Amino acid sequence: MPSAWILDPNVVYIALVVGLWIGVTAVYTPGTWIPETIAIILSVGSLFALMMMPTNWIALIVMIVGVAAFLVLPFVGERYVKYAEAGLVLQALGGYFLFENQVVSPILIGFTVLFALVYHRLVLIPTLRNQRKRTEFDDSIEVIGVRGRVVSELNPVGTIYVNKELWRARSEEYLPKDTPVIVVAQDGLELIVEKSKREDTPEYVHHTKNGASA
Repeated sequence: MPSAWILDPNVVYIALVVGLWIGVTAVYTPGTWIPETIAIILSVGSLFALMMMPTNWIALIVMIVGVAAFLVLPFVGERYVKYAEAGLVLQALGGYFLFENQVVSPILIGFTVLFALVYHRLVLIPTLRNQRKRTEFDDSIEVIGVRGRVVSELNPVGTIYVNKELWRARSEEYLPKDTPVIVVAQDGLELIVEKSKREDTPEYVHHTKNGASA
């Protein structure tokens, strides 16, 4: 028989919430595998404990959905922050009804919800912003000043081929297909280009699935 404290509703709830939020942290700070490993250990351990307890599995799903709202935020943008934070209501409800004949401390639930809100706003959001700025800066170093060629006309937005990649691009003047261009600036994932005076720019050759040039 496992120790009584391992099956304590408050202990299991804390382990589950910490595991879920470390998983959220891993999405905001990818690459180290340390948060991912800790999240998996805590989540799997919590699941085993829940299987030995009178668990309300619907409440567990509600709780996971509430936290999962934060997982997609790095991919959809900060304009959806308020919708993600509304998921904390689901986290609280799921936590309160997590067990059929036992109750997690409402004070503990309130504390974890408040902590999650503060942690997200003061730690994760600034981390996400810094990563995006650094990524955009690194990309700018690689492409600004590099010459490319228009793949689909810029009028004023189209597609160019530069650094062996296709980029969305914008120009102040109309540039037809195959016009040589030079990258002068970057706005997020969109390049600002001008017509190049040199013709020695890379040709874009589209390859079909069978390897033939289109």
